[in-house]
Amino acid sequence: MGAKTAVAAGVVGVAAAGLVARELVKKKQENDGDGRHPEGWKAVTILGDQADFAQGGYPAPLERLREVLEVRLATAPGDKGFEVHARLRADADPKPVIGDDDPEQALRAALRDAKQLYETGEILRATPRPHGKRKATLFGAAVDKAEDEAKGEGVL
Repeated sequence: MGAKTAVAAGVVGVAAAGLVARELVKKKQENDGDGRHPEGWKAVTILGDQADFAQGGYPAPLERLREVLEVRLATAPGDKGFEVHARLRADADPKPVIGDDDPEQALRAALRDAKQLYETGEILRATPRPHGKRKATLFGAAVDKAEDEAKGEGVL
């Protein structure tokens, strides 16, 4: 077996191992907990006292959407605070409140922001950066994109 054949066989072996690993990870992640709730509920667990949460109205991010939401509160497992469950009401038109934004993404962002506001007293932002502008780099662009999308379908 020549050197070129050995290198080609090694590359094919590594590629095959990568595909198998990707499929295994993909199967592991595709479980019942990863899908959308069939009734559209989204939830966040908040550390604090449930009785204080809705006093005088919900935190501003949720209060802004209140007229188009159903909200329910529940005790979190293990006495670890409480859960806020919210979904868009079927009979409500979110467009006047949310605008052209995706209603599901607006709800996710409102829940996350309400959690931060209740727990810390402020909505944490990655931008603008307190240290000012930095030189544009390839990896910096990747981080900027991840930060921009962090309020969407996942967390950073």
